[in-house]
Amino acid sequence: MRKRTVGADVLSNTEGHIKGAGPALAPANPPGSKTVARHQGRVGNSGDPMDSSKERGRVAQRADREETRRSMGSRMSPYERRGGVTPTEQRGAHAVDRSTATPPTRRGGTAATTGIERIASRARREPQTRYTALMHHFTVDNLRACFEALDGTKAPGVDGVTKAMYAHNLEDNLQALHGKLHQRTYRPQPVRRVEIPKEDGTMRPLGISCTEDKVVQELTKRILESIYEPVFLDTSYGFRPGRSCHDALRQVNHELMRTPVDWILDMDLARFFDTMPHREILAVLAERIADRAFLRLIARMLKAGVQTPGGVVQDELGSPQGSIVSPVIANVFLDHVLDQWFATVVRQHCRGYCVLLRYADDALALFEREDDAQRFLRVLPLRLGKFGLRLNAQKTHLLACGKRHAWQAFRMGRRLPTFDFLGFTHYWGRSRTGKARLKRTTSKKRLRRALVEINRWLRQERNARALPDLWQAIGRKMRGHFNYFGVTDNSRALYRFERVVHKRLFKWLNRRSQRRSFSWERFCRYVTRHPLPRPGRLVRLNPVW
Repeated sequence: MRKRTVGADVLSNTEGHIKGAGPALAPANPPGSKTVARHQGRVGNSGDPMDSSKERGRVAQRADREETRRSMGSRMSPYERRGGVTPTEQRGAHAVDRSTATPPTRRGGTAATTGIERIASRARREPQTRYTALMHHFTVDNLRACFEALDGTKAPGVDGVTKAMYAHNLEDNLQALHGKLHQRTYRPQPVRRVEIPKEDGTMRPLGISCTEDKVVQELTKRILESIYEPVFLDTSYGFRPGRSCHDALRQVNHELMRTPVDWILDMDLARFFDTMPHREILAVLAERIADRAFLRLIARMLKAGVQTPGGVVQDELGSPQGSIVSPVIANVFLDHVLDQWFATVVRQHCRGYCVLLRYADDALALFEREDDAQRFLRVLPLRLGKFGLRLNAQKTHLLACGKRHAWQAFRMGRRLPTFDFLGFTHYWGRSRTGKARLKRTTSKKRLRRALVEINRWLRQERNARALPDLWQAIGRKMRGHFNYFGVTDNSRALYRFERVVHKRLFKWLNRRSQRRSFSWERFCRYVTRHPLPRPGRLVRLNPVW
C-alpha cells in the first residue's frame, strides 16, 4: 500500500479548494504552523535566545496583522494615527527600506542605521516630495552618533561645558535631551560671540554654541542635507559633502577655458550671515517641510540670541557664523534665491551662454554677452531685496575677462583686470606653448593675513613652548597653508610664504632670552636636520588636454 506524505495531504486539500468542490477544511495543526514547530523544536520566537538567533528573524504573521503593526508604530504622530496618514517619506517605501529603520535601542555589532538615508533616497527619487514627519529621527541613537562626530577640541559655549565634560554622564544627558525635544521644551542657549579681524579692518563675528546645542544642530544638519542635497545644482560648492574649494576652482577654470565666457560678474553679498531674515528662511524651508515641530526647532535655533556683556541680544535677522547648521541653512536659502532663479528665469532671458558658480555667499556669474550681464546686474538687487538681502556695491564688479579679451590684450600689450575668488587672484597668462591660459596665485590679502597670523602666533608662543613642540606646531601651520594654496601656477607664492616664515621663525627664536639662540648658519643646519614642510606636488586644476 502506498504511503501518503504530509505534503501530499496538503496538496490534495489545496487542489480541492481550487477546483470549487467547496471550501476545504484546514487541518487543526497544519505543517509549518507554530504548534507543530514548537513540538519539533524549531520555533523562532519561543523565548530561547539560541533558537531566535538560529532562525534570524521573527515568525511570519498574517498580512492584516503586519499592516496594523506598521500603521500603529511609534514612528507616527498621534494626529496621523487618528487620521490614518502615513508619513511622506514612508509612503510607497519598499519593505527592505522599512527594515533599515533605527531600532529603539542600540544593539551589538555594527552601529544602528540612522534612518536618515531613507530620506535622501526618497528625495533622489521624488525631488518634489514634501515631508510631514521628521522629528521621529531625533532618537537617542542618532543623538549619540552626532555627539561622537563632534570635534572635542572646539571651544565651549556660554555654559563652559566641553565634550569631555558632557560625556561623563552621556546616557543620562542624551535621555534628558531626547525627552525635551519630543516634549517641545528644548530651548537652545545663546551663542557666545567671538570677533576676528577681516582683511578690510572690520571684525567678523563668530558664534560658539554649547555642546548640547551642537548635538541637536548636527542632527538637524544631517536631516536637511538628506532632503536638499539631491536637489541642489551642480554649480553650488560651498559646505557640501564631497565638494571642496579646489572643485570650485577647477570648475571656474573649465568655464573660462572651454566655454565662450567673456564677461565675469564678481558678486559679494553684504553681511549675508548677519542679515538673513528668519521669516524668509522659514518660508523657504516650509516649501519642502510640513513638520511644524521641526520648523519650530529651527526657528528656536535662529532666535537663540547672542550673549553679550550687557545681556542676551535677540534679533530677527542672521544666523551665527560658526554654527553647525548655519552653512546648510544658507545653502538652502541661496539655492532658492539665486541658483534656481538663475537656472529657470535668468538663463531663459539670456541670448548667450551664462552660468552661475557659487561657494556659500561668494558667487561668480559668467556671461558670453555684455548686454546679458548688464541686464542681470540691474535686476539682481531687486531679486535680493525681495528676500531681505542686499548687494555690496563696492565689492561687486563686472569685468571683461574672457579668453577673447585675453588675446586682444596680448596683441595690444595691455593687462586684463583680475578677480579674486576663494582666496586666489585669477589672471590671464601664457602657457609654455604661447597660448592664453587662466592662472592663479594667492591673493595679497590672504597672503598678508597668513603671515601676520604666523608672526603673532610666534610672538606669543616662543617662550610658552619648548623648541621641539614649537617646531612641530609651526610645521602643521605651514602644511595647512600648502595643502590649500598648493595649486597649479602658484609655486612662486608658496616659496615666498616659506621664506618669510623661516625669517619670522629665526627672528623670534633669537628673542627667547638675553642672548641670541641661533645664528643664521646654525639655524639653516637645524632646518636641514629637522626639515619643515615644503611645497609639494600641486593640485592640478587644469584639465589634461
